[in-house]
Parts: sequence; structure tokens; C-alpha cells
Amino acid sequence: MGLEKLLRGLYGSVPQIDMDRQIARSRVPQPMTLDFARLADGIKRNNVGVAAIAFDAACVVKEGRVILQPTGQSFPLSGASPAESGPAKRRLKLLDWEDPSKIRLEVQ
Repeated sequence: MGLEKLLRGLYGSVPQIDMDRQIARSRVPQPMTLDFARLADGIKRNNVGVAAIAFDAACVVKEGRVILQPTGQSFPLSGASPAESGPAKRRLKLLDWEDPSKIRLEVQ
């Protein structure tokens, strides 16, 4: 299956794909820089529909940016900043992932 191969290649683990619930999950076993442009391209090439992309990550919210830990990868924040902005594991929603120059993250 193309989606399984894509996710395994990007993140190095066997993804969980539930066709009934239309969900695919991957675990990233070690810290890495996330390449959403490559993910978007692979999704399009595999002709897979996507309603949303969300992920859990340790991060800091600071000065209108979400900084992923420990890689330091940073994205603009969309929406309100959480009350507690220090280091914490948070659920993040990826916005505008179709265009890598417009990617933003929203804290859920």
C-alpha cells in the first residue's frame, strides 16, 4: 500500500492505518525534523484524501511561534497562545500544509 510505504519511509515505524475510520497514525521513534512538504507531496502522489493533519509533540510557544523540542524546528502559531507557554507535550494541528511556505500550527 502506497500510504503505508510513504509513512514508513518518512518516520521509520510501521503506521497504523484504519480505513473504516479513515485515520493513519505514525509514531516517530526518535527526534527528527518534520518535512511537511515531503509528506504533502507523498500524499498527493498516493491519491489519498486528507481532512486534517494533527500530531503530538513536545514544544514551546513563544513570540507567536511554536518551537518543537528538541529539534528547534519552528512554525508560526495560528490562533490563541496557550495560557502556559513553557515546554509541554501538546496536540498540534497543521494548517495550510498543501503549501509549505504557508504552514502554521494551531495548539489544540
